[in-house]
Amino acid sequence: MLNPDPRGYRVALLADGIANEDAAKFNAVESLEKCDFGFIVLPPSDFHLSSIGKTIEYVVDDLLDYRNSGYSVVVIGSSQLPEFGVWMNHVNAELRRRDVDDFAVFDVVNSMQSELEKFLVSQKPTALNKN
Repeated sequence: MLNPDPRGYRVALLADGIANEDAAKFNAVESLEKCDFGFIVLPPSDFHLSSIGKTIEYVVDDLLDYRNSGYSVVVIGSSQLPEFGVWMNHVNAELRRRDVDDFAVFDVVNSMQSELEKFLVSQKPTALNKN
């Protein structure tokens, strides 16, 4: 491989409230970095954005491209945020429209940083199995 992915073939859809506020009681971004995950943060799910449907469609396209290329793709959100903090209703609608499996999901509510890291480490990208 000429240019290995520095993220370790792992990417997360991360709630804005976790990345930029205090929706988690711990530093989830630090855990993502420690476990070699890149991440995508959408606008907060409590904003009114008339174009969010198209934005989610494009993001799901990208996430599915990652997954189809052997990446582990996860969603990290909070059940205490509207739409899990990641526009989850729209994300799930896009996955249903394409008739594909859901992404693995982690809820930060009542969780500790060590639990998130254990979850992240358990996500095995298939791209690393290719020779």
